[in-house]
Amino acid sequence: MNTVHDELMALTPCLLDAGTAFSGRPSGEQVQGYDAPCLFTPAIDEHYLFHESSRDIADWFLHPGEPLYLFGPAGCGKTSCIKQLAARLNYPVFEVAGHGRLEFADLVGHHSLSGGSVFFEYGPLALSMSYGCLLLINEIDMVSPEVVAGLHGVLDGSPLCIAENGGEILAPHPLFRFAATANTNGGGDDSGLYQGTQRQNLAFADRFVLSSMSYPQPQVETGLLHRRFPELPRLLCRQMVEYANDVRGLFMGEGTAGELFQTIEVTFSTRGLVRWAELILRAVRNGQTDVASLLHTLDRALAYRASRETRLMLHELAQRYFPEGAALRDEGEGADTLGGEAARNHIYEMLATSATGRMSVVLLREQTPDAPPLPPEEQCWRAEATPDGVTLYQGAAGAQSQTRFVPVESCAARKPLLELAQQSAKMLRKGYLLHLPSLRVDP
Repeated sequence: MNTVHDELMALTPCLLDAGTAFSGRPSGEQVQGYDAPCLFTPAIDEHYLFHESSRDIADWFLHPGEPLYLFGPAGCGKTSCIKQLAARLNYPVFEVAGHGRLEFADLVGHHSLSGGSVFFEYGPLALSMSYGCLLLINEIDMVSPEVVAGLHGVLDGSPLCIAENGGEILAPHPLFRFAATANTNGGGDDSGLYQGTQRQNLAFADRFVLSSMSYPQPQVETGLLHRRFPELPRLLCRQMVEYANDVRGLFMGEGTAGELFQTIEVTFSTRGLVRWAELILRAVRNGQTDVASLLHTLDRALAYRASRETRLMLHELAQRYFPEGAALRDEGEGADTLGGEAARNHIYEMLATSATGRMSVVLLREQTPDAPPLPPEEQCWRAEATPDGVTLYQGAAGAQSQTRFVPVESCAARKPLLELAQQSAKMLRKGYLLHLPSLRVDP
């Protein structure tokens, strides 16, 4: 049976194409990683969607120098973003939860007794430095400033001296990385939202490159829900994201939910939003499609963690978004089409989920029963985007009367996906409808 040291000693460093690793598109820029994952490499979540803030973290992997300090509100995805980027580089990660009683020895290691012998058991910091792993300390602003002061030398790139192990000196491996997450920027919490956080020493904070993260853009989260739970109506997914953002506003004291201005003690993470959607889908499959069922799934996903007063407030807010008669599943004719502004917004939401630059849409001309039949060339309009450009088709399949190619150099902002969205918007204004089953996006 392999020990921790055996597993880490088998790591083989290599250079990877950063574009291929992070987005699936080769970029020619190289980033350091490992040729294969190990037991300590996070599992890749194929459904994970990186948002704008992930660019700073990817840039940190590309140009490692100073340690990374990533801060933002609770549940916005700080830890998962770092781990998912590390997973795509096959980076082993040692994760430590920061708290007020964390001691420096918890990071370095301690003596243990086994078989009548005493030996030194290395901690996550010592292992990461020795073998070139990523040490990730979450909630580092909850750790005592006196404890993190012991990290100053390590953060500067100096060797680690382990006095408890006879003064052993550990030089940092070239691939050793140090990252920390926090709810505050290290300057303390004036909002009262994050009990237990502490103001960090300026000398400690100055050793990091900072990055801020917020919740993903609504279209990104809506696209995520649509991809993972295609049985749920698109409008419902959008309403769930809007509701979650109002809950987040209340948590941060921003008073975004109408006349509700008081701060609440719980909030929606993206993970919690996905959990809620999954519970709704289970209820729908069991025939439970009323608002009472939706509120019960909300309780299980979030509200049961809140106080009685907050839970009632969350229910009141939910009933504004999801009144009696709200559809929890697609029903009736026209469920496979979407028109006007809703169709345009849906195309832009799906555009944000494409990592390969490939997307196709089909728009159908709205036909009224009492109007004469439309000629074949007016019945259908299609567009296909690739990294090279956009191909536009006018006319029903098998009867295309016009075909036009827009090269990437002529696309809006030189982005084929944006060109596809803008061309689609023009046709939607002419009365076409988006055929939802035909919408294809390469994630």
